[in-house]
Amino acid sequence: MYRKISAWVIWLVLVLLLAACGGPSQEYALGDELLDESFSEEAAWETYLDDGIALQVVDGAYRVQTGDDGYIWGLNEASHDDVVIEVTSDQLSAFENNAYGVICRADTSNNGDGYYFLISGDGYYTISKGEGDDVTQLVEWTASSAVNSGQESNTIRAVCIGNYLAMYVNDKFLAEIEDSAYGSGYAGFAATAFEGGDTDITFDNLTITAASISN
Repeated sequence: MYRKISAWVIWLVLVLLLAACGGPSQEYALGDELLDESFSEEAAWETYLDDGIALQVVDGAYRVQTGDDGYIWGLNEASHDDVVIEVTSDQLSAFENNAYGVICRADTSNNGDGYYFLISGDGYYTISKGEGDDVTQLVEWTASSAVNSGQESNTIRAVCIGNYLAMYVNDKFLAEIEDSAYGSGYAGFAATAFEGGDTDITFDNLTITAASISN
């Protein structure tokens, strides 16, 4: 006997197929572009220069330089909630055991809270949650051939919609997780080095776009 298949069943099958193929469980739709940052205005982003740490706009890019004393971050001052953030990073330093990337929903008090979408110079990625001075992995550090290692460029895309978080690097989907700790905040960049090293990263071609879940 013929039975009509509901749209919900079809949607569930598609989600399971995507999961089996390593794709995202959620699709998103882009809305209005909220920011297209050329880094021509120094005052739009946090500047900090002290004792081997530098956060500043230099030559049309945002440059982050630090050692292994923990994560540092630099923010802008435009609050967002449901967005897709995309930026091109360039690693200038040779030391590869590091971490750097994008923050979404950073606390407006600049206390370290927020979601961190990070890659490393040795080809790993993670989605983490900043809670003050602690950065806890929501998605464990995982190696991926999508991440260009060493002194190379990478395009990092952070999806923050409701409690859904997803990460793409160089247009390849890498990870997703759900977390409801932070609902809005600033965009930013973060970096650190490990094991006595240092890191020097520039970020450019930043876009922040309103987004919603489309499936």
